[in-house]
Amino acid sequence: ENKHEGKVQDPDRGEDKTKAEMGSKTWADLAGEMKMFLWNPEERTCLGRTAKSWGLILLFYFIFYTCLAGMFAFCMYVMLLTLSPYTPTYRDRVSPPGVMIRPYLNGFTIAFNVSQPSTWQPYVDSMHHFLAAYDDKVQEEKNIECISGQYFIQGGNESEEKKACQFKRSLLQNCSGIEDPTFGYSKGQPCILLKMNRIIGYRPGAGVPVSVDCKVQ
Repeated sequence: ENKHEGKVQDPDRGEDKTKAEMGSKTWADLAGEMKMFLWNPEERTCLGRTAKSWGLILLFYFIFYTCLAGMFAFCMYVMLLTLSPYTPTYRDRVSPPGVMIRPYLNGFTIAFNVSQPSTWQPYVDSMHHFLAAYDDKVQEEKNIECISGQYFIQGGNESEEKKACQFKRSLLQNCSGIEDPTFGYSKGQPCILLKMNRIIGYRPGAGVPVSVDCKVQ
């Protein structure tokens, strides 16, 4: 019985002994053990692994992540084959397109004082910035001159570059900003442009027309 009790008490004594040994270690001992863990010159191990072990585990992860990257690239490639760069797969927008106004700063309300240029100059700058893409030279270089009254439908492969019909700002006449750089804001007769949002497959005149009501508040 005494022997049995001694055996039962041995684990506790061993734990106490281990704790005592750990408590008696100095920072130099801990630093030496850490250095030995990082590089053991006798067993020639780094972080507990030999060069062969590190090589095998790095090779495994290299092949593993290469396979994952290949599967991801293949799935992306297959998905992109089903998509069109010009026509989305699902179109849930209504047939009549939405309309935006220009100039558009912080809201749809346009308010200014004719005698105070600082109140209407931001609207003028916004108009010039918006119409810069519709300069006559820019439109002639980028887009195609279409025949008025006819639909311009581009066929061919989807890989071919698609172009739009020319819309020159000179068509806006008094609201083009060419003759009057202030777009009428300095005279109290402001120009407000209506811009239709792009709807794929929408043909003007074929369907419900877009109606606009203008009111002064």
